[in-house]
Amino acid sequence: MTNWIQALAAAALVILTWRSLLVLRGYAKDTKTIADKSVEQIEAVQKPFLALVFKPENIPERFPGGWAIENQGSGAALNIRHSHPQGYDGWVENVTPIPKGDFRVLPTFDRDVMQNRVFTIEYESLSGTKYNTIVDWPGHVMRTRFQEGEGQ
Repeated sequence: MTNWIQALAAAALVILTWRSLLVLRGYAKDTKTIADKSVEQIEAVQKPFLALVFKPENIPERFPGGWAIENQGSGAALNIRHSHPQGYDGWVENVTPIPKGDFRVLPTFDRDVMQNRVFTIEYESLSGTKYNTIVDWPGHVMRTRFQEGEGQ
């Protein structure tokens, strides 16, 4: 009779161990989901958004006005490069980082030429996530698109 009780106890222990492992597996999955969502939230808080904007004249700061790339996002933009502002093929590389709320003037931006081309800005967030801002002028109306990831 003792062997039968020991066998029953051993079987119960195996079943309980198996159930515990299933619960732990679910817990580990939930923990990974929480960690992934936390990373997404951190990225969202630090996401830059570079826009092509026309800045008005600012006499106290001695800024004559003109076209600029402005960071309207919530984090710094790094490793920036953009289309040539006069419509030439190629890229303007090594643009200095643009912190949240700041801008870089494009003194040679030619809107008349660029209306027939696409102006692209490529950049990264602090986490290294790549972004693109693509500006075109269908029907002479400026349209801005934002994309996450490489390429157009």
